[in-house]
Amino acid sequence: MKKILLSLIMLVACMATEAKVIKITLADGTVKVFTSSELAAIDFNEDGTLTITTYDNQVLPALEADFESIDIAYDNVVTKTYPDQLSFNIDADGIPVDLHSDRDITKMNYVYTSTDPWGEPISLSGTILIPQNIWDGTDKCEGILMVNHYTKFHRDEAPTISNGELESMLLANHLKPNYIIVESDFYGFGATVRFTQAFLQGLVNARSSLDGLLAAKEILDEMGFDYGPLCFNIGYSSGGFDALAAQKLRDMEYADRISFDKTFSGGGPSDVCEAYRQYVILDRTAYNAVPLLLMVTTNETQRLNIDYADIFQPYICNRIDELILSKNYSSWPVCDEIGREKLIHEILMPAYCDLESPESMVMQNLFTSFSLNNEDSWTPDPSQRIYLFHSRGDDYVPIKSARPMISFLKSKGLKPSIIPGRTNFQTNFVVRNMGHLSATLIYFVQTLAAIKAWPEMYTDNQLNPAYASLVSAELNPVDIMRQLDAMGFDCRGFIQKVQEFIASHSEGSEIPLPDVATIISSVLEQQGITIEELAEMSEDSGLDIQAFLMELITYLNEPVDTGEGEGAGEGEGEGEGEGVEEGGGVEPAPQWKALYNKNATPCDVYEQQLRDWLNQSPNINF
Repeated sequence: MKKILLSLIMLVACMATEAKVIKITLADGTVKVFTSSELAAIDFNEDGTLTITTYDNQVLPALEADFESIDIAYDNVVTKTYPDQLSFNIDADGIPVDLHSDRDITKMNYVYTSTDPWGEPISLSGTILIPQNIWDGTDKCEGILMVNHYTKFHRDEAPTISNGELESMLLANHLKPNYIIVESDFYGFGATVRFTQAFLQGLVNARSSLDGLLAAKEILDEMGFDYGPLCFNIGYSSGGFDALAAQKLRDMEYADRISFDKTFSGGGPSDVCEAYRQYVILDRTAYNAVPLLLMVTTNETQRLNIDYADIFQPYICNRIDELILSKNYSSWPVCDEIGREKLIHEILMPAYCDLESPESMVMQNLFTSFSLNNEDSWTPDPSQRIYLFHSRGDDYVPIKSARPMISFLKSKGLKPSIIPGRTNFQTNFVVRNMGHLSATLIYFVQTLAAIKAWPEMYTDNQLNPAYASLVSAELNPVDIMRQLDAMGFDCRGFIQKVQEFIASHSEGSEIPLPDVATIISSVLEQQGITIEELAEMSEDSGLDIQAFLMELITYLNEPVDTGEGEGAGEGEGEGEGEGVEEGGGVEPAPQWKALYNKNATPCDVYEQQLRDWLNQSPNINF
């Protein structure tokens, strides 16, 4: 008899090519028989009864049961094998991006016990995605990717039903890494679709992911499946929030059962209250279905019973059931129904656009309780590694809702670094003005490069000596600028042209030539970046901006090197050394290739392979 952690591999109706028989044997020997197309969920009640829900939302009378004695039997392990077609088609800041690849995947859906938003036991559903070359034993599995899905609106977007872009990007990409994905539907989708989801609600989805991971491992163990030694925790957007929440809950409650080699959290609002405040202050977001979803799910799952006529403008309040609670719409159709151009004050009633109002303060207090940086109860485990990624130009999730997590983790003793392996806390808050969707590509490339390189980079959880030696050296900004020179970007010439421009505006006047810091400010301003943002970036990345400026002054005062080696004539760019062409930068390819071959790490190699793959498309300049 199996204890009811519900290690039941159960096929939902949409996955079955034929109905499979599910037999539930109760403590008194009574056998209840269902087909997989009938059974939606099994809920375990505190009074020791079972509540069974079918897929047509019929709730059967409660069955007397003994938790320790229930036996779930299945006639067959139900799976589906299909070609995973990676198709990622977005407009990345004006550049059409259309990525395609494929890989055969075996998919297994299962049901497991976890808790609902109030801590009560409930059955949730999840899926296991196994590349076919691992399923059939052709290749060894390196480990598990615990994926936390991004924002979902439609019932058919549940991972057990559909295939999301991030999952395909992780498995069906050019490198085809040998990992399997474990992913929960979360509360409110799949087996619990009849309930309102717990969007951005602190640790609710985190527990769903961690319990789903333990149940999936139990299933794989029972199958005798070797899923490898590594385990990564991954999520982007709201999934980035949930991934970080899972790391927090793991450190607080699951450390004796789960260990992550690294958590990759991208594009998430770790401070939910600040996200709400920024939506109101900025009065806009490019994804205005999200504030609507946040307000509705908070009202429903927190049982606030606020009349939606008090929260939303009249053209929205009467459509909440249709747009959100029914789960009949995907996110962009919801945006279309709202009106993509609608501002926040055109969606929310005035009381919720006034951050000082009593109504708004109720929500802000709840959102603060959901936030991941609001408690002192989390002491990060130093054996774990965290990667935080966010685009400064994110038009969905305000960057000010993501940066507080850096301050929080620093207050707990973690030292950020932009270099992988330098510390256990890696950050990348990119300066480039990339939107939320286009930044997904950067997050994807860096995450995938890391998990692909990990088996070569680490042995017994220790960095390989060559890479450890490389990252232990202090950062040298001048060397970085010289590498940029070798790639064809003339750092000195660029700054000097700005210097000349400023000087030309000062001729004949008594205004002195600005100092280097002012010149840098001018350069950054032309690119839409302030010196304050540069200082934030430096702080987020573990860099010393003052030391950088001093190095830059030294660099600017060095004489220009027009060539190396014999035969390199001044300004001719000939010979085997680095040559500078008249009026231009350095010839990029040979010099960069030499640098790359000299200093390449496994992570560099894989990332370059991914970039080469992405650049195969004529529509991409990545």
